[in-house]
Amino acid sequence: MKGFKEFGVAMTGVFPVKEAVVLAKGAEKAGLGSVWFAEDYFFRGGIPYIAAASMATERIRIGLGVINPYSRHPALIAMEFGALDEMANKRLVFGLGAGVPYWMSQMGYAVDKPLSRTKECIELVRKIMTGQNVTHEGEFFKTKDVKLIFDPVRKSIPIYLAFEGKMGLELAGEIGDGAILSIFNTPSYIKFAWDRVKVGAKKAGKNLDSFEMVSYIPMAIDDDVDKAIRLARNLMKLYLPHSQPGGPLMEHAGVPADLTKAMTKAATEGRDVEDMITDKMVQTLGVVGDTESCIKYLRQFIEAGANTPVLFPMPGVDLQQTMKVLSKNVIPHLR
Repeated sequence: MKGFKEFGVAMTGVFPVKEAVVLAKGAEKAGLGSVWFAEDYFFRGGIPYIAAASMATERIRIGLGVINPYSRHPALIAMEFGALDEMANKRLVFGLGAGVPYWMSQMGYAVDKPLSRTKECIELVRKIMTGQNVTHEGEFFKTKDVKLIFDPVRKSIPIYLAFEGKMGLELAGEIGDGAILSIFNTPSYIKFAWDRVKVGAKKAGKNLDSFEMVSYIPMAIDDDVDKAIRLARNLMKLYLPHSQPGGPLMEHAGVPADLTKAMTKAATEGRDVEDMITDKMVQTLGVVGDTESCIKYLRQFIEAGANTPVLFPMPGVDLQQTMKVLSKNVIPHLR
């Protein structure tokens, strides 16, 4: 897919479900195109958010970004996807990824062969969603006479993949309907992601006319630039110590591996990493500043290939107000 599609907003598990529903309704009223719900362990689960938001909204697309193929069997995923899509009247987009290794290890899951496992999972989900009676014995999953006892409103549902590395992005191009890019993606990373997606699509002999690149972006839009930077830094100091040192996200953002390792070490020892995060890093890893500068940076994301920029929430930022600013003062300049 080429060009800007829509703006979205993401909700994390820190929001009470009722509050998240209010925000979803606010996003619809503000004219945003989609609302995305994370499933971060061990916060509130993504499925209850989607169910509640589906019943409270009418037009806005609702995305689940993302669940993993370790803690749920494909048959359960297909069952949940079918029921949720029915509730939302065909407005849902589903995301799969391998999950955060540390969280998965806390539940006793070894994140082995994440790409092969995800591929097999998606193949099974899609088969089950068609209404077939599915018996399968693969490397990771088994089913015996699995068949949904209801007819899904869509037998083919959009499934997006969420991986950081080149092989995962290639898999997204090969078998996915879109890709969900983690927070801290940058215009440089988006170009890298598209390059890898194209490799996967070529392997599968498919075109990318309808493929959607979803870009999660921390945003703090405020004429008080110092305040915006301070709020963004408070979010980044929570997440950056858990980033992959030297991984594609950090590499394309210009964050040295040694710095990421130092932040990880400091956080492990209970020390604050705030002083390690410069203003330049903050304004590279997020859309942070006054309205004019944020519009300029968002244009770079879109020009790089982000079809759907998604506002990622951060503590202290008024999401309802930010959505109004996006709708009235930002989005008209991006189309």
